[in-house]
This record gives sequence, structure tokens and C-alpha cells, in this order.
Amino acid sequence: MLAVTVALTACVKDPAAELTLGEDKATTASYDVTYAGEVIETVINANYPWTAAITGTCQVIVEPQQGEGGETVKITVPENLGEEKTEAQILFTCEGGGAKAELEVTIVQDVLKTVEYAGVTYKVKKLKDGNFWFVENLRVVPEGKTVTKDLEALDNGVWYPVDAKEKVLTDNADTVAKKGYLYSAEAALGLAPKTVTNDNYTTYEGKQGICPAGWHIPTLDELAGLVGRVAVTKYDLKADPGPVATAPYWDATAGAALISKANEDGFNIHNTTGYINAAATATKGTVLNVMNYILSSYGVTKAADNTFNNQFSGIMVAATNGGSCSGASFNYRGGASVRCVKDHK
Repeated sequence: MLAVTVALTACVKDPAAELTLGEDKATTASYDVTYAGEVIETVINANYPWTAAITGTCQVIVEPQQGEGGETVKITVPENLGEEKTEAQILFTCEGGGAKAELEVTIVQDVLKTVEYAGVTYKVKKLKDGNFWFVENLRVVPEGKTVTKDLEALDNGVWYPVDAKEKVLTDNADTVAKKGYLYSAEAALGLAPKTVTNDNYTTYEGKQGICPAGWHIPTLDELAGLVGRVAVTKYDLKADPGPVATAPYWDATAGAALISKANEDGFNIHNTTGYINAAATATKGTVLNVMNYILSSYGVTKAADNTFNNQFSGIMVAATNGGSCSGASFNYRGGASVRCVKDHK
């Protein structure tokens, strides 16, 4: 909360109208506000009754909108969930003594572009599905974990990214910054090893996991709303095309969501990011240098042995159709990329 402390002046009826802000008697003021919004409290100096008029694209609330002078005025700037900066002008007017005095307050509010988390600045963007997404892969180390190149460390569940050319894991700083780390579903959800079972694999959807506060691991509906087809029976695509018909990156001719469409919108995904495929025995993983998965929090298939092969839904980023990014399922102990979605209000 930004508080502006000003001196109060007595309301004198004889002199010409005066309307100022602050001890310096300013007749204009400007505030830069973050996307998250802010409440600004101030006291205006007025020697006659005043009124406030609001114009612009920033949906501010002024309380009260009229007064006798000396009242505390509260300017509430709500969260900006749009795609562009907004601006508002609040014109305070006071008339009396044969004169008119005006005081203009300008509010400029930024849009959500980045999130600071665990010492890293991530780019975020409101995509065409209406949700804010991380448009970079997460590279946070969960508490109690270490980042490893060991493909047999499936219980650890956090790996360095893939060097696509050499088909190995690499701790090269530039590659890490570009591709992020790879996570098992349990590590991404902040769970202890072997927590996921046939009895609970469907109970983690929408969890925050290792995302920052106010964000979460994507849900199945969020995947479907972005890329369309997902490989689960929740959507009966023959009876109702549902999200396939409305997903912004779905291409009916290709029969898939396209990387090119997603990246035109700023999603920033690539099929050469690579991933770790958990072996059927789940004692080690295999590096694949082409394709990538972006994990969701939706458990889609239980394992016959109730041990290793539960599947979670995700976005499969592949070279098919010239570059596709459609839904698919992924072994929960393999290593995939993680993107976060902003919580809904």
C-alpha cells in the first residue's frame, strides 16, 4: 500500500478554489502500479467541495468520489489480467470563489510478464486459451532433491536437460537456462518417491507442486483447452469435439496442435528439448533427444502392477506434422519438462 501523507487545509469559502496533493502542493500525480494491483491512499487539500471523474482503460475505484476537502481518498487498482498495459486518469475538480481548480492523478498499470521464483526470472504470458502460462521450463530444485545425470536415480526424479546432439544429459549453464530441468511427476508434484499408487493417482490434479505460490501444475482441462486432443476418455471426441474444436493451437487439417501456432503466440516450445523415458522395470531411464513432454497433474492410467507404470497426461512435443504439440500420456517416473499455470480466481 502506498500512502501519501499530506497536510490538511481549512476550507475557506472566500478565496478562489484551490485543490492540491501533498505537502508540496502538487497539482498532478502519477503512480506506476504492477499487474497485481495496489491500494493508494491519499488526502487532497481542497477549500471547496470537490468531485472525481475517472477515464481510461485501467478499471480503478475511487472512494469517495466527492467530498468537502481533507478526506482520505482510497484509490483501488485491481489486478490486471489482460495482455496490455492499462492507464487511467482521475480528474479531481473543485469550484468556488469564481474559479475552478483541477488535480489530475494518472495510474499506469503493467501487465504480467515475468515471475521471480527461487532466484530465477521466468517469462510468463497470457496465451490464447485465456490462461497465464510459464513460457519457459521450470528449473527449480525441490527441497531435499539434487539435480543429477544419473539415469537410474528415478526416486530422485530431477535431472539435467538433454544435449540433443550428443543424446546425453548436460549441466551446461546455457542449456539449463534454455531447456530447464527434467522432473518425474512425483518430483514435480512435491511428492515422496513411490507415493503415487493405483489408489491415489487421480487425486493430484491442480496441485501447486513445485510451482510458485499462486501457480499450479497444469490440469487436463488446461491442456485440452490449449492444444485440443488429449489421449484420455474424459472427452468423447466422436460425440462432441469439445476442446478440439476450440483449442487455439489445434489444426484440423493436421489432426494435431501445431508447434508453429503455439510459438506464434509465444509459448516457446521445441521438439528437440528431449526427455527421459522410464524403462518398463522402472530401475533406470533412457535419454531421448527428440520429442519432449510437458507434464500435467492429471493421472490418466493406473499400472497393472500398482508400482511403476502409472501414466500422467501431458503435452507431447514432437516432430510429426512438421512439429506438433498434442496431448499424450507419460510414465510418471520418467523425466519431462514442467510449466506452471496461474491459479484461477
